[in-house]
Amino acid sequence: MHRLLPQTLFSAKPTTILRAGILSLSLFCLTQAGCSSNDAHQAEASQAAMTQTGSSAICDRQWLLDSLFVDGREHKPRLLWKKMWRDRPYLGCDKLGFVRGSAGSNPYLGKFRLDDNGSIKWLKPPKISRMVGRRDSSELEQDFLLALPLVTHAHTQGDLLILEGNDGTRLEFRQASEAPPAAR
Repeated sequence: MHRLLPQTLFSAKPTTILRAGILSLSLFCLTQAGCSSNDAHQAEASQAAMTQTGSSAICDRQWLLDSLFVDGREHKPRLLWKKMWRDRPYLGCDKLGFVRGSAGSNPYLGKFRLDDNGSIKWLKPPKISRMVGRRDSSELEQDFLLALPLVTHAHTQGDLLILEGNDGTRLEFRQASEAPPAAR
């Protein structure tokens, strides 16, 4: 044996080594079980956030328009919406209150205050952003930009975001699994 190592390190009985191995294996399994239950807890917390209101449940996600009702006109999903993401309105916001996305043909930008109870106050109504090559607005885009500033309340139901106004205006969005492409 090497002179620098104490003699007691090599005098352990085989049963002691076996017990130490079993103990370390048990500790490893317990820590792994703890991590997986933590993942399950995080998944439950994420699901709970989707049934809440306020910026933590709504912002930091991308929402694709599913249906729109404003001034007696209704827009429902069509086959074209499913194929042409670029022409489908979407909504995104951040914790500072900036609201941005595509109104269908052109990008827009606005600012709101979203309270924890889902109440919305528009500080700067959404407008088409300045850009080169601005495209003509479709009827859907015009109604979308008309409806957004009329919205006064937001809440979620599963993967659905519902924005409603006091006048009957209603926009429904589905959470996007990926970020929509930028408007050209």
